[in-house]
Order: sequence, then structure tokens, then C-alpha cells
Amino acid sequence: MKKTIGIVVGLLFSVVMVQAQDYVALDRFMKKYCQNWRTGYQEHAGGEEFRTIVQLGQPMPEFNFTRQLNSKKLQGKFVVLNFWATWCGGCRILSCDIDTVMRREPGVYEGVQVIGVDANETLTDKGYKAEEWWKEKGIGYPTVGGKNADACCASIKGGHPTAILVDAQGIIRGRWDAWSPRVAEAIHLAIWALKVMPEQGIRTELETVQMYMEKGEVLKALYLLELMPEDKDNSVLRYKCLMMVKPEEAVVFFEKLKQKYEADKPVDSWTWFPSEEYLEIARGIADCIYASSSKELGVLKNGVDAMQVVMNSRGAKSYTDYEKLGELRVKYAEMYKQRGIDMLKMAIKAAEEKSQDEAEVKRLRTKLKLYQE
Repeated sequence: MKKTIGIVVGLLFSVVMVQAQDYVALDRFMKKYCQNWRTGYQEHAGGEEFRTIVQLGQPMPEFNFTRQLNSKKLQGKFVVLNFWATWCGGCRILSCDIDTVMRREPGVYEGVQVIGVDANETLTDKGYKAEEWWKEKGIGYPTVGGKNADACCASIKGGHPTAILVDAQGIIRGRWDAWSPRVAEAIHLAIWALKVMPEQGIRTELETVQMYMEKGEVLKALYLLELMPEDKDNSVLRYKCLMMVKPEEAVVFFEKLKQKYEADKPVDSWTWFPSEEYLEIARGIADCIYASSSKELGVLKNGVDAMQVVMNSRGAKSYTDYEKLGELRVKYAEMYKQRGIDMLKMAIKAAEEKSQDEAEVKRLRTKLKLYQE
């Protein structure tokens, strides 16, 4: 009997640990890939100092908007509270963005209640009427307003916009402040990661990642990859995801690959040959960059470097290898030249602002014209 109880307790403890790891994984992912993610709100600590009051993992304060939309009635459901107001441009955009994402994949929102919380509406008047605007835009989830909405916003120190994700136990699991193009997608991913993944038993397998990539659901694919150890089998997929979501992270990842596989590379690189494993990864990365429309300088440089690895291999090179390396070098050079032109434009602007001699400004303009031709 004691042995059985011990096994049950062990299993329960394992489940709790897995859930805790999920929250940690989501926090880590959002901090890395969503600039609007917050763990709480900033509180003035005296002088010029501020401290963060952590809300993630804390109970959501009670709210009571209507008979159906209140914290007691919604127990057992995930809840998204989208704090907005008509005078806030970012709020209006985010409200529509959330609706668009919900319509695209409604299955994720089964057992989820999304609520627009029209708070502090009277701060300014830009000519909009909240309910009329909501209906005019055809937003499919409800919005509420009034004193209870204001009180709810105040209870979590909400901004405009602020979105709060509450889990089925009434615990705050996500907070996003302000608007950017990926916020609605980030909220969507958080619901999928914390609710849909456990319910559907979605596993962190390469085949699942490939499936999401084929469906164009890059954030889901990247989230699964972030739960998996980096290895040769997922390196190309990982780079492709990073390139599409956050190019600077793709560049960092490629540098890690170079450090790993080129540790034995001598100064005279003509005497060095890449391993078959590295060659396969480099060719895959070069191919995905070549096929992309990326104009990121760092990504294009990765493409050139990856193709150079291919050219350093022992095997025979095809004409398409030379073609890819040549075209990637041209694209990289063109973007590098554009960076230089932009810098010259900044030099002209700075010279004009500091009232430099007209002859000096003219000299800079002549130089710019030379490089623009």
C-alpha cells in the first residue's frame, strides 16, 4: 500500500514538474522572441528607481463585468483580458489583430473566453463610441466597459493596451504591454502552448516541427524546437525558423555552428575540409537563405559563409554551387552598399544640422551621388 501511494505521489510530482517547466519554457520563449512580454508591472521605488512587481504565477484579482463575464462564472476556462480604449490607436489595432487570429484558428479558443475591457475611456475623446466602433469592426468576442472595467484595469495596473492571460485555475500566465505586429500571435501561441499542447498530447518531435513549418505556423515550430536540444537533425529547420521570426537570432545560431564545426580550421583554410555532417547543415542553410527574400545583412553573410563551406568540401562542385555563391555574394554586397549610402545620407544631415560650410555639404552630396549611380 505504501509503495502504491509512493508511486502515485511520484507521478503527481512529475506532472507538477512538467507543468512548471512549461511555464518556465513559455516565459523563456516570450522573453527571447516577443518584445511586449512582461512578467508584471513597474512600480516606483523612490528617486529614479523602479522595481518590477511580478504577476506571473499570481491569482488574477476578481472581476465582475456581467452575469456571464465574471471571474466566478469563468472558473475552469482560460481567459484573455484585452484592455483597450477608443482613444488608443495601438489598442484598436490589437483588438482587431486578436479577432483575426481567433478566426484563423478557432479550435485553439475552445474553452477560452476572450474579453475586450474598455477601460479609462473618458481620458480623452477622439470621436469614437466604444460599442459602435466594436460592432462596426465586426469583432467576434465581447467587450465590456464602465466602472467595473476601470476597476479591473486598475487591479492589475494595466496599460493601453495590456493583454492578460489567465489559466483555468485563475492564475495569471501571461502579460503583454503595448502593441507590435506579433502580440496577437504571441497570445495565440501562449494559449496553444499551455492549453492545447497538453490536451492534445503534442510532442516535441522533428516530424511535428516539419508539419507546422509546412502549414506556415512558424512560431509553433520554433517553440517546439526551443524545447528540443540543438543537434544536427534540427539545425537547418532551427535556422529557417529563426530567420523568419528573429533574424538576429539566426545569425547568432549560425556563429555557434561555426564555432562548433570549425574549431579545427587553420588560418590557411585551403587545407581544411568540413565534415560531412557540417557540409550537410551548411548546404541546407545556404539553400534556405538562397530561396528566401531576406534582405538582412547578417543573414546574407551567413548564406555566403555557408556556401563557402560547401566550396571547401572535397567533392566536385556543380555549376549551381558557383551560381548560388555568386548570387549570394552579389546580394550581400548590394545590401552592404546600401548601408554605406544610408550612412552618407546621415553624414549630410548631420553636417546640415551643425551648419557646416556649404562647400563641405556639397562635397558630401557629390560623394553620395557618385555611389548612387
